[in-house]
Amino acid sequence: MNLNRKAMVLAVGAALAAPAAYAQVTSKAGSEWEFYGKFWPEFARVNGENPTANGTTGLSTLLAVDVPGLTAPTVSNSGSSNLTNRGEMLIGNSYIGFRGGKSIGGGMRTIWQVESVVPIDEGVDGTLATRDSFLGIEAGWGTLRLGFMDTPFKKAGDVLGFLGVSSGNFVQTNPVLRQVGFAQGSGGPNRAARFHERRGNAFDYASPTYLGGLQYLMQYSIGNPSETAITGDPARNPRFVSQALKWESGPWYFAAMHEAHLDMFGASNQFRAERPAALNPTTGLVVAFRAASPMRNAEDGSVNSKDTAAQVTAMYKVGGHTIEADYIVKKYTENGENSGVTGRFQEYKNNAWMVAWEARWSSQYRSTVTYVHADAGTCKLFNANCTTAGLEGKQLSVGGSYYIDPSTYLFAIYSKIDNGPSARYDNVSNGAPATGEDVIQYAVGLAYIF
Repeated sequence: MNLNRKAMVLAVGAALAAPAAYAQVTSKAGSEWEFYGKFWPEFARVNGENPTANGTTGLSTLLAVDVPGLTAPTVSNSGSSNLTNRGEMLIGNSYIGFRGGKSIGGGMRTIWQVESVVPIDEGVDGTLATRDSFLGIEAGWGTLRLGFMDTPFKKAGDVLGFLGVSSGNFVQTNPVLRQVGFAQGSGGPNRAARFHERRGNAFDYASPTYLGGLQYLMQYSIGNPSETAITGDPARNPRFVSQALKWESGPWYFAAMHEAHLDMFGASNQFRAERPAALNPTTGLVVAFRAASPMRNAEDGSVNSKDTAAQVTAMYKVGGHTIEADYIVKKYTENGENSGVTGRFQEYKNNAWMVAWEARWSSQYRSTVTYVHADAGTCKLFNANCTTAGLEGKQLSVGGSYYIDPSTYLFAIYSKIDNGPSARYDNVSNGAPATGEDVIQYAVGLAYIF
């Protein structure tokens, strides 16, 4: 290691040791960069209650069952909670990041960022660039970035957050606001059905600000290897197009967003055939295998999908109070009729809304309340009846914080999701609720922002 590299390592060490004093560093190449982050360890408890009883009939025909027709679905829960009701330490929304830039002439500036989740609870999975990470150029015509980033749809709506977090915590609103109550596996939500994404392989553009606060945001992203392997035959080409138009001036904020997911199959992706026991002729062992599902459109080359969402957001600040309201319309469309298979998914639509209130009672005390409601929606299946009975859901979250100083605070938070009899809205870090199961979580913790 040469002397210049040693000097850089020492500078980074100083930044890590005392971020308030040494957060900004200038490299040999002339790039100014900084170290920043947030730690949010919390001791939390999860409880599940009131799951839909085993064998209950009259539920939504969009439950993940695997029989043509889908006219009389039943749940096959054990009839008890699917969650482990226990206390655990979570990291909430903990991360560290490095970012910087350099003037390259002509009114342009190169910018970059690498941001990563920090598992300070267990010290595992220390992968780099797990959050917004990119390389880009700022100029008079706007900002262009390439990398792994939040979509404009995610950033422009639901902007108030909850005591400093907007995702990665059970008080987040997106599980009910920007997802659906079905399309889940045993391990949790199917992200293909979610409109609250950080996209890889993304080209992201933000315009200059016009008319005292008006800005246009757009992002296009192509599928990563795991998404293109939704099914190997036929091969798929998933794409995302996300747009937002926002205006912010004084105490007011308004935004309108639209996002389209092409060939992501956010609805029928949930369908899986059962795992019957079978003898492996090679090993001689009895194993469970999973066959292709006749309900899963992604496995049929004649079928494509287009999932869309449109959302509007308004926010107003007065004194120490901020109030936000959001309304979203989601539509999942697949031309399942092309398959000719009875019961194939064609369409699901639902609406959801939320309100949030943050109060800053003094320099030390803050509180936040959010309420989200999603309706059951409507659906269509090919050549079969379809009902969304029981797919509604709602979520109430409350919390408060006490600031020891401007960067360090204690907090207590609580959230409850009420699932309809067919729904599985899920904000659980480890595990997933049973069909119809309500989820109660609460936590206390310490946060530090630097």
